[in-house]
Amino acid sequence: MYVHLINDEKFLPPFMERAQGIVDGHLYLVFGPKPPYKFVAGKDNVIHASQWESYQQEREISVDRIYIHLVTFQKINWVKKAAKAPVYWLFYGNDLYELLQAFKGFQLYEKADQPQGLLTRIKGKNLRDRILRFVKLRAYHRNYAPFVKNAIDYWCFWSPGDYQLLVDNYGFKGKMLKFQYGAFNPADIELVKTWVENHPDYYSKSILLNHSGSQSGNHKHLLGKLRDLGITQPVKTPLSYGDSSHIQATLDFGKKALGQHFVPILKYMDRTAYFDLICTSGTAIFGHRRQEAGNTLFIALMSGTKVFLHPESVLLPFLREQGYIFYTWDDMSVEALGTPLKDSDRQKNYELACIQFSEKTIAENYQRILNNAI
Repeated sequence: MYVHLINDEKFLPPFMERAQGIVDGHLYLVFGPKPPYKFVAGKDNVIHASQWESYQQEREISVDRIYIHLVTFQKINWVKKAAKAPVYWLFYGNDLYELLQAFKGFQLYEKADQPQGLLTRIKGKNLRDRILRFVKLRAYHRNYAPFVKNAIDYWCFWSPGDYQLLVDNYGFKGKMLKFQYGAFNPADIELVKTWVENHPDYYSKSILLNHSGSQSGNHKHLLGKLRDLGITQPVKTPLSYGDSSHIQATLDFGKKALGQHFVPILKYMDRTAYFDLICTSGTAIFGHRRQEAGNTLFIALMSGTKVFLHPESVLLPFLREQGYIFYTWDDMSVEALGTPLKDSDRQKNYELACIQFSEKTIAENYQRILNNAI
């Protein structure tokens, strides 16, 4: 039996369907609130984690493999008590970055965007919340660090940059298996493909800055660089969701730095409008050092948009490995921001992104973690 330790997440039903198409014998243990479930309801092979012991005894289940979808304290404890079996970690990102920032000195923010105050590397609305969060994280980290180092056999994700973070910071000894959930809407990809086919020579001088009001986007740092360069094209900046205080700080700074060239987007955009925004931007600048907004990035590459990334982004090794044409902040200049990609580079990025989003590639990912690892 392949036992999956999950939370009630919206992209898991498609995972379950794809996994079942490859091999039989999956059981999903849901951690967190008990039923009714919002997303994984109505499946015969889904039970709450609290039912596991009685369920196993009644059916005499043998655990052949364990798949952890998002590492949590409860799942670590479950694995420690379980019979020995290969452990697969299906990586999310937020099961690493907060701990790296809190205990390993991982720097998400540039100086201009660095939060001010005590324990600002810890999440929380005020100092009291951050102190309580830090105490809990420290206790969790004492279990997390040795578990990651010694108990995980296979780390399942597509970014070698994130894998290197695990090796460098936790002495990770497991093997990397390239995997992606395929948690995107195929209709969205077809929408972008159609746009590209209908606009083969399209170019705009407008700049897209980040995908949201996430603080790790380093908005003020980038707006300051654009101001110092003296750019005059519109800088379209989606701020309809994210950290509210960071959004307000970005609005204030952007207006002062760029004046009329700063174009904040504060209203919610439906999927058609959002993809149109990406496709009609000549340049896209992403400020994240961590893995974030992956689908937005790859759709920008697919559409022919010229992409600039954080020079220390964990995504750089993957993009270089695959052969994408992209740039970093270090390459930004008035000329670079105002010059489109060559047609051959646009075509290369389009073809690579189409492969990445293809059902064939997703199927190969699932085969890799369910059939071919052992």
